[in-house]
Amino acid sequence: MGNENKLGNQQVGQQQNEFGDLPGNQAANPPSNPVVREHALYFIKLSLMYGICFTFAFYRNFIGVTYPAITAVTFAVCLLYLKKCGISWHKANWYYIGGCFLLGISTVLTANWFVIFFNTVGILLLITAFMVQQIYDGRGWSLMQYICNILFLYLCMIPELASPFVHFADYQKKHKKHGKLDKNTLHIFIGVLIGLPMLLVMTGLLSSADQIFSKFIGNIFYHSLGRVIFSSNLFLVLFLLALGFFGIYCFLSALSLNNMPKWKKGQEKKNPVTAITFLSMVTVVYLVFCVIQVIFLFTGGRLLPKGYTYAGYARQGFFQLLFVSVFNFALVVLCLAVFHINKLLKILLMFFSGCTYIMVASSAFRMFLYIGAYHLSFLRVLVLWFLAMLVFLLAGVMVNIVKSEFGLFRYCMGVVTVFYLLFSFGRVDCLIASYNVGQLGDKIGYEDVLYLANLSMDAAPVLSRCRFEHMHSQETRDGYSYGSDSKDGVYGKGGNMSGYATECKRCRLDLEFQRILDNTEHMGIRTFHFSKYFARKAAQEYFAGYGN
Repeated sequence: MGNENKLGNQQVGQQQNEFGDLPGNQAANPPSNPVVREHALYFIKLSLMYGICFTFAFYRNFIGVTYPAITAVTFAVCLLYLKKCGISWHKANWYYIGGCFLLGISTVLTANWFVIFFNTVGILLLITAFMVQQIYDGRGWSLMQYICNILFLYLCMIPELASPFVHFADYQKKHKKHGKLDKNTLHIFIGVLIGLPMLLVMTGLLSSADQIFSKFIGNIFYHSLGRVIFSSNLFLVLFLLALGFFGIYCFLSALSLNNMPKWKKGQEKKNPVTAITFLSMVTVVYLVFCVIQVIFLFTGGRLLPKGYTYAGYARQGFFQLLFVSVFNFALVVLCLAVFHINKLLKILLMFFSGCTYIMVASSAFRMFLYIGAYHLSFLRVLVLWFLAMLVFLLAGVMVNIVKSEFGLFRYCMGVVTVFYLLFSFGRVDCLIASYNVGQLGDKIGYEDVLYLANLSMDAAPVLSRCRFEHMHSQETRDGYSYGSDSKDGVYGKGGNMSGYATECKRCRLDLEFQRILDNTEHMGIRTFHFSKYFARKAAQEYFAGYGN
């Protein structure tokens, strides 16, 4: 308990960091795992309960209403850990918790697996940033140092996989000397481990020795046990239980190591001449490129050389420009972290950032022209969203160039969180379907319907309003069966596509809405999902509209 109070007092006694909300203990260097090791049994029980909640939440149900619930349970465990350490939660960190809960709610509102995956990644990063800032003093950390420290924490979790066993063994030895350990519990556990294989062997021998025993006891015993032991459901339950238990325990144990790299605030940086040299070389090329964009692209193609069409010129290269823009952003951040910033380097970095803005504008302009010709897709929306976010991130970097004490990490975390929440709650698939159907109208083709049908269930309410006639006679449809069409790659109930014809927009939507009805048939309280619910209603309305 002394170590626990010592750690807590050291942390609470520190001044706030650059966010004005975080105490730090980095100057102190307490023993490895001072809290988790001393209270191993408490954290093992806590992690086991978390593992049970984790299993209940995600057992054959990754996107149900239990998703925001397990997010709340995760934060509760983290707050219990802070309480055990003697660290009070600073309310200025509320935006981390709020962001996590909003991402959890977003997961219940969308069926897009890209969004769901990055919702999960975002929640893990926000929880990690929240805990790191509660425990460590980050006043001298740059953006790159924050990123390195978070990655370092994740790497430290790997060797901590053995920590529950090591800590429990230490706990057992310590309390055994003081006579505090319940010996019967340990003896019962050992007895079960010894008795279980004996039970299996003896039941098998007695079953082979007596047919009546085998019929009434042996068969029942082995059939029941076999179904349980070799059940895929049991494997999934054990996997989720282990993932939840070891995940949270290793995370808390790694936090308690207190072994973050010690960044010196007055650390000597590199000579800026190197950065000035390579930035000057690249900036000259960028200036030429930017002049060309202004003359030939942003003027509407009035000054294009012969042999070039404005549409063809504008639609090439936006992905290359996107890559260059991201590279430029990373390069500026790296220069700020590595090199000593003098007046000339500041001017070069500002010019470099200004050229990056023109590249971002060029990439976005080209993408809008491409969308005008070929309409929306998920990738095109993603590119535009990322470019918009990059504009704000780059603005923060430019402020940091002029004002070195600017809290760049906090700013970037805020920008990324807000922009991703907008993207996550934006129901992109529904937006794509609405835009494309509205733009194409009666001219929508089979390929367009095929693409929209392959989107997530978020697009179902829009597609349910589409009405198409069959592209073939009823007699042809009734006798038509084409089994495996690799072009569609979608099958009806039971994998049978009998009665549906290729290149028919009506048939393709019929298949999609039948698939939705099949996949949402058994939603319960635990597995309820809003996007699936609305998709099911849309499917029912779709078939009702045709009188089916």
